[in-house]
Amino acid sequence: MNDYDMEKVRASLHYFRHELKILLDLLESYEMANYEQKTILHEELILHFKKYKVKLKREIKILIEYDANLLSSDFLLPSLAVVFAYLQDIGVNRINPNSIQKVVQQIKKAYFFMERCDQRFKIET
Repeated sequence: MNDYDMEKVRASLHYFRHELKILLDLLESYEMANYEQKTILHEELILHFKKYKVKLKREIKILIEYDANLLSSDFLLPSLAVVFAYLQDIGVNRINPNSIQKVVQQIKKAYFFMERCDQRFKIET
């Protein structure tokens, strides 16, 4: 893998981890908010969640179908696929005060998994 490919993998991992952190912060704010704040945060949270899942799905599809560089796919595809699997369990209707704990738990699992993959990538390169 050349320097360009390593930078591509690093940038992609960083981007998806950063967006997941933003989503996690929004969820934690939602969890602690009062009723009025929850109604405002709910729309933003759902919008961000949907955008994240679409971007993640698109990146996985590109890696599977179009990316000819197997080395970058070997580093990037497993971490993105596992994160997508964690997020598959969460539907938009699950983001409500009654099941917010389960949603936060799934997002944290995805975030920490991606963080481990990022650390492993830094060690191996």
